[in-house]
Amino acid sequence: MQAIIGEVNRALEAELYYLAVMLSLSLPDICAALEAPTGETTRPQYMAWCDQWFTGYPDLTSKDLYCLRCGVLHQGRLGHKGMQYARVLFTLPDIVRGNYAHGNVMNDALNLDAITFCRDMVGCVMDWYAAKKGDANVVKNLSRLVQLHENGLSPYITGVPVIA
Repeated sequence: MQAIIGEVNRALEAELYYLAVMLSLSLPDICAALEAPTGETTRPQYMAWCDQWFTGYPDLTSKDLYCLRCGVLHQGRLGHKGMQYARVLFTLPDIVRGNYAHGNVMNDALNLDAITFCRDMVGCVMDWYAAKKGDANVVKNLSRLVQLHENGLSPYITGVPVIA
């Protein structure tokens, strides 16, 4: 889990905000899948994970999050059928003017600060992992989690770094 969390943080540091938002929206899927006996997840499991772990966003329901995840990951949209908002607007750092906007509903859109949202999601995942790292399903499924293998992954490729 630390590798995926690190990827979100590195994306934010590199100002790759869309990438950070995409990965952050996929984190509940990853966590719910790790907990599942099959190692796979479903819409209800994603939403249940968000209901339990991603709290503190009263204007963003687990259904909104799931629809946002579907829109961003599958259609490249920040609005998706089924959300209570026409779209979500992720604001970016405005160092010159010092503006910061987060958690505002404007007409039919929800505004979230990209960095705050991603860091909040990462924080929830860290809390989840601290509570669940000993869970039998999590332990079993972690070995299949995408991660960096510095010296390859035997018996497939050895001696060079791979993501597998």
